[in-house]
Amino acid sequence: MQGITCVVRHIRLACEKERGMNGVADQAIVDRVLAGDTESFAVLVDRYQDRIYSAVLNYVYNPDDAVDITQEAFVKAFIKLRSFNSSSAFYTWIYRIAVNAAIDFLRKRKSRPAESLDDGKYTQAGFEPVSTDPGSDPERVLARSDDRRALRSAIAALSDKLRSAIVLHDVEGLSQEEVAEILNVPVGTVKSRVSRARAELRYLLREQTGELV
Repeated sequence: MQGITCVVRHIRLACEKERGMNGVADQAIVDRVLAGDTESFAVLVDRYQDRIYSAVLNYVYNPDDAVDITQEAFVKAFIKLRSFNSSSAFYTWIYRIAVNAAIDFLRKRKSRPAESLDDGKYTQAGFEPVSTDPGSDPERVLARSDDRRALRSAIAALSDKLRSAIVLHDVEGLSQEEVAEILNVPVGTVKSRVSRARAELRYLLREQTGELV
């Protein structure tokens, strides 16, 4: 994250020292930015850049590309800040912008079309309970097989809607409610997608490694 940090570090240090921003809520900072104190946006960048970068990296698997996409996401968030709905959490809003930026990046890079999270056809889905099978957890599979490349390859092979659910919930550790807000779908849809993504990952990992997972 050095690219973004170099741009905002001097602004952030000045802002937090002079304004005491450490304990200030996100919405209060958003309000300051909208009121004309644009430098305060650097505080939000500093708070969430690492988490956003981590999520984006699980899409593109290239650190340089992930830095560029993360920076693009924050630029878009700054430009669109007046459209931010204060009834939502800022971090789920920036996650959504970043995930869509990553999908757009993959759409340009791949010959096959990628599915944007804004596609209305994914707002409805059936309900499936979350699997309690330990083998359905990709993190446990990773720990057992010690094969990061196999897991990354399997995640990359998922459709965008399933990959988004599994990355945000199982890899990034966000709650089902948080993922639902980011993806703009019901919680039941998140549960269904996570369950189906885990099932597909079990199959893909078994095909790649020859192990029963």
